[in-house]
Amino acid sequence: MNAHSQARYEALLKVTGQARFEGEIAPAGLLHATLIEAPIACGELVSVDAVEAATRPGFATLVTHDDSASLKSSAATTLIRETAIHFHGQPVALVAASTLAEAHDAARAVRIATAARPAVTQMDQALGAAIAPEMVGRFPAATRRGDVATALGEAELVIRNRYSTQVNNHHPMEPHVVVCWWEGPKAVVHTSTQAIFATRATIAQAFDMPPRNIRVLARFLGGGFGCKGQLWWPWMFWAMLASRKTGRPVRLELSRAQMFTLVGRRQQTEQDLALGFANGRLTAITHDVVAQTSAHTDYSDSTAVYSRLLYACPNVSTTHRLVRTNEPQPVPMRAPGTAPGTFALESAMDEAAERLGLDPLDLRVKNFADHDQETGRPWSSNSLLSCYRAGAERFGWADRQKRKKRDGRWTIGFGMATTLYPAIRQACRARVRLNGDASLVVQCGTQDMGSGTYTALGQIAADALGIPMAKVTVELGDTWLPDGPFSGGSQVTASIFPAVQSATAQLRAMLASMAASDANGPLGGKTSDDLDFEGELIRSRSSNAAERLSDVLARTAPDGLVAEGESAATDHPKLAATGMGHGAVFVEIGVDSALGEIRVRRVCAAFAAGRILNPLLARSQYVGGLIGGIGMALHEQTLTDRATGCILGKSFADYLIPVHADMPEFDIAMIEEDDPHLPGSVKGIGMLGSAGIQAAIASAVHDAIGKRIRHLPIRIEDCLGPACDTAQR
Repeated sequence: MNAHSQARYEALLKVTGQARFEGEIAPAGLLHATLIEAPIACGELVSVDAVEAATRPGFATLVTHDDSASLKSSAATTLIRETAIHFHGQPVALVAASTLAEAHDAARAVRIATAARPAVTQMDQALGAAIAPEMVGRFPAATRRGDVATALGEAELVIRNRYSTQVNNHHPMEPHVVVCWWEGPKAVVHTSTQAIFATRATIAQAFDMPPRNIRVLARFLGGGFGCKGQLWWPWMFWAMLASRKTGRPVRLELSRAQMFTLVGRRQQTEQDLALGFANGRLTAITHDVVAQTSAHTDYSDSTAVYSRLLYACPNVSTTHRLVRTNEPQPVPMRAPGTAPGTFALESAMDEAAERLGLDPLDLRVKNFADHDQETGRPWSSNSLLSCYRAGAERFGWADRQKRKKRDGRWTIGFGMATTLYPAIRQACRARVRLNGDASLVVQCGTQDMGSGTYTALGQIAADALGIPMAKVTVELGDTWLPDGPFSGGSQVTASIFPAVQSATAQLRAMLASMAASDANGPLGGKTSDDLDFEGELIRSRSSNAAERLSDVLARTAPDGLVAEGESAATDHPKLAATGMGHGAVFVEIGVDSALGEIRVRRVCAAFAAGRILNPLLARSQYVGGLIGGIGMALHEQTLTDRATGCILGKSFADYLIPVHADMPEFDIAMIEEDDPHLPGSVKGIGMLGSAGIQAAIASAVHDAIGKRIRHLPIRIEDCLGPACDTAQR
């Protein structure tokens, strides 16, 4: 399969409004639901009084923890089965009514009583009670190799600092939504999820029913980035209970304000990092992370893990600890762990380069890891050095000091950093059906959250059989289809590629055999190795002979052909050695000398992520990731009121995100790799752009104003004051 750009399969459907998102499903008799939220951050729900609410027009039902008692106890049902209140805004009941306005009216009439207890609303209130998890994602939480203490004591240079990152909130354009109903003992659930099969499994466990009796659909998603990855919002169960109580379909959609509390967040971190150097080479790394988790369950990003892998270093110690607070639950957010972790590591590397008198790029090249530092195994592929070269050349890194440092009111600064993310896969099945007219149907029970899965799935199959995309139908987002991966971890394309490749290989073999076995046909007697598929034809490489696919099918398989393929998940114990995606990010920023405003003017990034199937979609993924990284670096921060535990500014008026006016010029270089250990040499690309750029921006700010800023986001007030007197620079 040759890389070529292909427009999005579903683009026309979306821009013309023909794509029906799950929240737009409107069955007859639909009820609308709304949630009632706790006004305290810690305590107990004492009572729920719905007497007055039941008299309101349109009122249909109320669902509380009493109804949830029928559900099986599990981590997914804890919050809706118990009366304990763990954070401000935690739902304590659901009201369903004929219209959304009537549901809101009835909800306001419900009287709840609570008993408050002292709450831990900030991480610094409970640092002494931090706990150490055993695992952070797929990795051990604490590791040590070599003698770090001795190496730091003998180092010629030690860079030791604390780096802080704040809470970021998930805000896809489409909020979480569910439309559900029951058909006897069976449930139909239309919901915005990145994981239809995991959602089905969680529902099956909660309701103690066979998965075959549950159909989950998510044909189109308006973004996810991690918050829709699993069942992070168990209040969907309440919608299902309300539907079962009333015998009518129920729709629940979260408000934008509720997206701040009910769907997860990037966790806050405090990172203590030390780097030791001798002769410009790393001799020791210590990276100790303290991060926020919720009071009711533990979650930790793999924040320090990549300090174990990115650079060659014989002595490395990393730890992760968690602080439980009465705040919402953290969940994976684009580039989980990698984004905050590389901010600390790459910022420290930039400071070390300055202290050592080395170019920041030269220091990274000098400390390149030519094998997996944890296991000692060689990388299956690692093109990071090529990323450095390509990015630096396109950006003009070597000549940056010759450029003017002032542009009107702007003081210019330059910075760079490294990014990486594991190349992983999930188990996957796919079905490919070739119809008698040589049109193609490709089916997989994964979902497309907007990243281009429809296009990638169709393109892989179409290219393998020489069929134009115009004749391809792709079906996704339905648990009635073959089991597919969840959308997360930059692994969907890598997971579906070998499954579709297997299915199409079977079809090619069947078609080649049919064409070659017909002695009267133009390809009679040809061998399979001699036949190729192109332009809806089967062609002979050794002659001009060819035959239309449709003619072969009409003669030998008028009802068409079907094949299924499957692929296995990554062997995680061998994760590091089976390849990483890498990248180098170069940025140019401007700082307003008087106002302290920061503008990212130019971004050049070079990425190596195996084989690129569709450069157009790949560039879109990289740019989208870089935009998210700019948001983390300069804009996004969720604040919690210390006294009440209430999140402040729960709207886009107060929670800053990058907009079009903040966008720089993007220059993306894609370095293709051949990785024989990965099926099709395909690696994930979605996370690479989201990490690294934060540290590059911080380093560029230092280059502009001479101030090291070791926390995110970097705001205007950080660039004001005597330490930032750019007029003297």
